Amino acid sequence: MDENLPATTADGRADNPFRTVAILLDGVRVALESNKRLGQPPRWVRVVRVREFRDDAIAKAVTKTMDVLTQAVAYLQRFTLDANDLLIQGDAAKALLEVSAEFVKTATSKEFINALEVAVGQDPSPDSPIPDVGNIMDKIIQIADKVPEPDDLKVIGAALYKLLGIEQAPLDEAKLGAATESHLVLADTGKLRLMQFAFDQNFRLQNFGKGASQLSLDVNRLGARRLWEATDDKLPARSVGQFGEAPDVETVWELDFSTDKKGIDVQELNSILEALGYTEPAVDDRKTFSPALAGRLRTFQQLNEIPVSGALDNATLNRLFHLDFDTKNLKRARRYKADALPKGFDPMKK
Repeated sequence: MDENLPATTADGRADNPFRTVAILLDGVRVALESNKRLGQPPRWVRVVRVREFRDDAIAKAVTKTMDVLTQAVAYLQRFTLDANDLLIQGDAAKALLEVSAEFVKTATSKEFINALEVAVGQDPSPDSPIPDVGNIMDKIIQIADKVPEPDDLKVIGAALYKLLGIEQAPLDEAKLGAATESHLVLADTGKLRLMQFAFDQNFRLQNFGKGASQLSLDVNRLGARRLWEATDDKLPARSVGQFGEAPDVETVWELDFSTDKKGIDVQELNSILEALGYTEPAVDDRKTFSPALAGRLRTFQQLNEIPVSGALDNATLNRLFHLDFDTKNLKRARRYKADALPKGFDPMKK
């Protein structure tokens, strides 16, 4: 169990109703990252070794179980984001209730009524005309205090990020090319994400927002290699993940981005942006990181309050997956809204 998992919410609530789910998710992460014996590789590495026996019965069962686990976490991410939307609305109602309750308590108090009576020349009443209103309001507020708040969900969001977050090594186009194979910082990338790449399995991305034309999108390889504005022959041709140090280096995934998989992650990037409403500028080839795709990214970055660069950096990549790289938590990607862009914004301007 992660010692840093908070026992309470940021405001000190010890009765966070979502903490149990966070503990469960964090337990999964710790189990994947730990080993049973000293010197033994962590469990996530031991699990992905089964790729070598892909056609055997046990290997097929492990692969299927991994797929189910990944999709279960994807759905939990979706429901957490949806719950956060509901809690924000509920929290607004709760805040208004608190203000209203204070108003009603004051307006029906003996002191307030007497002040009004004196102001109009009447003798003060010996008692409040509605003596029990204050007690009733206090009970309502006590009930409202038990309603979960948006911050309560952050414990689940933090646990999900640790399973799904992606951290790529710094992007230095001058040193990168088709021969580059190492792209991810294994220690800081979610182990469920690494296992997804190892098994070359899909992740079901959901929550494209109100007005979206599709409910979900299966994303396979986006994030496994670094991408930048370039023709395909200038981009890395492979992504290889290696665990351990020489001489005990173990390859845990190998993904080829040539032949039938050529540009598949660029296509997935375009698909996510389009599902979120970022359809302009139009792209001629959805599998090429063109200037038009960089323009789409600039618009996405502008509306999602990410430094506008047109590059697929860690902050942008993770936000596309409804993750926040800075806070290491969930954060829904915002849909395209033309009226939210600053006047004169030009997505093609670098």
